[in-house]
Amino acid sequence: MRIYLPLIVEDRPVLESRGVVVGLAAGRRAWAASAEARRDRPGQDEEDLEYEALQDAVHVAFSGAGPSQRVLVLAADVPEQALRPATEDGGAFGVAIDQDCTGRLASSHVSELGAAAAEADDTDPALLWFDPSEGPEALAFLEAAPQG
Repeated sequence: MRIYLPLIVEDRPVLESRGVVVGLAAGRRAWAASAEARRDRPGQDEEDLEYEALQDAVHVAFSGAGPSQRVLVLAADVPEQALRPATEDGGAFGVAIDQDCTGRLASSHVSELGAAAAEADDTDPALLWFDPSEGPEALAFLEAAPQG
């Protein structure tokens, strides 16, 4: 199952080394188009559900960012049995890692704008997509000062 995770310090070495396997500790929060989310939205397109899960992860990442900071969200594939619902504190797409596991990094998504500018914009935050082989470039873009 594809999950979306705001970047934490422990993820950085994977990106820095252009790795594709990320270690995930039990209890870590993530967002996904889970079976529960699909049941609550019958007939909604899978791509739309994935987009909403990604945007939820981005908004959570922004909540912990400084006003001019960009955020990075990882997309990783994990076994569905490694997850449990966490909608009580993660919203409709909230899940949590139920057991220590690894995930296969699919991509990284970095916001174009810093947190304050993204908050002021009335659209979903624009994200740049990075392949797992572009981990150092994703981190460099994350750390560069946003324009405007």
